[in-house]
Amino acid sequence: MTPEYIERLVSVDFSRDMALAATTMLDDETLLGVARYVLDKDDESAEFAIVVADAWQGRGIGSRLLGKLVEVARRHGIKRLYGDILAMNRPMLELARKLGFKLSRHEDPTLTRAALDLTNHR
Repeated sequence: MTPEYIERLVSVDFSRDMALAATTMLDDETLLGVARYVLDKDDESAEFAIVVADAWQGRGIGSRLLGKLVEVARRHGIKRLYGDILAMNRPMLELARKLGFKLSRHEDPTLTRAALDLTNHR
């Protein structure tokens, strides 16, 4: 991940969007992962995305980031959080299921839609 790519991931209009980053201090500060959402034009739904560096996958970072992102979205009054996951990305699909997301078919057969109704989960 280049510094320019990291900057793009975390440059956010916080009046509408949110980004959370996980870092660690080894020799230098290292970005482990980013979770973000972008508010839809309806001001009620937001699309989420999450990325965790390959070397750090399977250590609970994605779970913590997405869990926190759900909390922040709920506090900001967002009613629905959704995202598209590669259908073959079993760990991510399992994480979404674990956090209460409903999985459904996508028009693109290589993707699965994950959606969470934030008004019914407390």
